[in-house]
Amino acid sequence: MKKDIKSFASLYGYIKDLPENDTFLNHRESESWKTYSKKEFIETVRYLSLAFDAEGWRGRQIALAIPSSAYWLLIDYALMLSGAVSVPLFTNISSKNLRFQIQDADLHTVFTQTEEQEKIILDADSSITCINIDSSDPTRQSLEALIQTGKEIDQQSPDRFEKLISGISSDDLVTIVYTSGTSGLPKGVELTHFNLISQILDTSENYKLYPDKDTALSLLPLAHIFERMVMHYYLSTGISVYFADDVRNIGNLLNSVHPTVMTVVPRLLEKVCFKMHTKAMAGSLVKKIIAMIAFYRTNHKDPENSNNWLDNLLDKLVYSKFRNSLGGNLRMMISGGAPLADDIYRFFLNIGIPLYQGYGLTEASPVICANAPGKNKVGTCGRRFSHTETKIDKDGELFARGPGIMRGYHNNPEATREVIDHDGWLRTGDLATMDDEKYITITGRSKELSKTSTGEYISIHYIEHFLMMSGWFDHVLIIGNNRPFVVVLLMVDSGVALEFAQKYGLKDKEDVVESRQFQKQVWRIISKINRKLNHWEKIRDFYLIPEPLTVENGDLTPSMKLARDHVQKRFKEIIERMYKDHI
Repeated sequence: MKKDIKSFASLYGYIKDLPENDTFLNHRESESWKTYSKKEFIETVRYLSLAFDAEGWRGRQIALAIPSSAYWLLIDYALMLSGAVSVPLFTNISSKNLRFQIQDADLHTVFTQTEEQEKIILDADSSITCINIDSSDPTRQSLEALIQTGKEIDQQSPDRFEKLISGISSDDLVTIVYTSGTSGLPKGVELTHFNLISQILDTSENYKLYPDKDTALSLLPLAHIFERMVMHYYLSTGISVYFADDVRNIGNLLNSVHPTVMTVVPRLLEKVCFKMHTKAMAGSLVKKIIAMIAFYRTNHKDPENSNNWLDNLLDKLVYSKFRNSLGGNLRMMISGGAPLADDIYRFFLNIGIPLYQGYGLTEASPVICANAPGKNKVGTCGRRFSHTETKIDKDGELFARGPGIMRGYHNNPEATREVIDHDGWLRTGDLATMDDEKYITITGRSKELSKTSTGEYISIHYIEHFLMMSGWFDHVLIIGNNRPFVVVLLMVDSGVALEFAQKYGLKDKEDVVESRQFQKQVWRIISKINRKLNHWEKIRDFYLIPEPLTVENGDLTPSMKLARDHVQKRFKEIIERMYKDHI
């Protein structure tokens, strides 16, 4: 990729000159693939940019509230080239946060795709104009109508598009991305053209993709800055991209698309590993023994060491089947969004699937550091991206500086000053270490290092990590700050509960969590973890939450992280009861 690219206008020209690809962008539509060639993508973005300019949207915030698809990318790219500011919205967030985002971003137009999405937006603010991209109503705007408008403008004024994009500057605001808001209201992160372009340039240095042999399967929402940045890198390479339509359909898509590259989150990898283990242990006694040896080997072998005869045998009997279940062609998986457990990391590397953990945050556009081919160390988040400087202060907090760091929080200069100092250093809020080879390891959140009422420090993230690794829980919440000891709220994985219900003849998830058998199994898991902890960190009690936590009621953020303050308030009585019973 050319180093002189500074904005999405120049990136557009670079993509235009790439070789043609007939399956450039693909998403599911009416049980089949809707496909855009590279030429169709280039033309459609051109027409939409002209139409958006004609609407007078330059400098205005326009929101996208549609599922990830080729349509999402077409609209997003055209907004950026027209000089508008793209604002991704999740419609499954609390109505309070949605209203705040609409007002804070001063939105007047939102792209939607379903009546349900439109109703949620209008319930939050009835003054919003919703453009339903699938609308067949001739009295309303639609994506096709906008494309046709842009096409007509292009025919009448062939040089108008070039004049339009020539006015794009690398410092122009290109998007406002609202953070998840695990506590309090979300903040709007302002990112410029070069904030994102610098990330794409660094990504191209670390991960090489080739249009003649690489195919990407996109599983994560484009409203997340991680997937969105990576997607623009995909576009810059000319490879084919396929969008997953439903998380429940991933298994089928893996075996039909046969991707070579995917970006993932640790929770997905944990579920895949847990499912593989469960399936492998369901066979005959001989198969169970082989599976036990295989999993022991993946957990204990250093991925840097060469395979011996046992590894080659296990590869033939077990690991090759694991790879085939993921499509059979994966040569690169990049994990981000949350810490990745070392044993999961080793598992994928040892079964022959290159996995690379990275780290970042929305305010950094988002990647600060990442492992990569030839530069991969289990347990770390890799080395810094070349455009980014990093340092660790005396308290162990990681700071970052560079062209990827946000312009600031929208309408919130005070919050901006709290995280970016006068020298341009961003406080990440994460504790970290850096080894002699400059590999960075995240050790926890500075706010998650809690202290019991007896004065002992506990690492919340460290304990929660072990619980999540059991595969039994979707979310866990450790409580212990200013308390005499540690207790935990556990949100049971639905798949685990279903299997348990079938095995013991129980009716539903609520029956499962109330059953003595299940509670005894949970205590076994906790007891095993407690053996690894200091006595003041040991979990003394737990509560199993049967109902699923949702984004809609504020339990989870749009990125599916636990809204810790909200959940603690919601289950305050239960938490107090756990402490009361032990006093």
